[in-house]
Amino acid sequence: MSALVHKASVRRLLLCNHHLGMRVVMKGIKTMCGFLSGSSPVRLLALLLPLLFAASDPREADKDTTAIVQASYIYNIAKLVEWNDPSQKSGPFVISVLGGSNLYQELVKKYAEKTIGKQPIEVRKLPKSAGVERCHILFVAQSELSLLPAILKKMEKEPTLLVTEYPDALEDGSVVNFVRVDNTLKYEISVANAKKHKLEVGSTLVQLAYKAEQ
Repeated sequence: MSALVHKASVRRLLLCNHHLGMRVVMKGIKTMCGFLSGSSPVRLLALLLPLLFAASDPREADKDTTAIVQASYIYNIAKLVEWNDPSQKSGPFVISVLGGSNLYQELVKKYAEKTIGKQPIEVRKLPKSAGVERCHILFVAQSELSLLPAILKKMEKEPTLLVTEYPDALEDGSVVNFVRVDNTLKYEISVANAKKHKLEVGSTLVQLAYKAEQ
């Protein structure tokens, strides 16, 4: 698969995450139609169909849709970030989850058998402790905010992408933060915080963010 096709595929997946739920899907369709007014009908249909299926699939009705979308975001974000620290380029690609049991289960169920580059994904459920070991991505749920100051201090110089879900998290040092806008789960990103951890953020990831801080 060429790099261009790969980026286009990831872009479509991220766009789908922005519009989960039928009401939000309809708003998303109107916005997307305006944005893609110059696109071919085939390309437009290819982008819109996943949104409709995501909203109408009855099997998803009783599931934690927030965890489903967060897991998809995390997987696709991992594919659009470069870990420049040589020590992170070998062995498994480790995604650690502190809190967020449903998110952990979704990551294991849908992504634990996939890879990031040539590295197999390993999903770890962490105990309620600030003693976090080095990993590629660390998600800290809002329920575990009391541990975050100690975690930030410990991970200050580690090549780890911190993901959170509370207001103003980027100011505290998070690289990616989940936010809810008009009942839609989106993400914001700090390029500056990423650089502090030797992470290189892809332009597509920045462009699709609800808010991007340079």
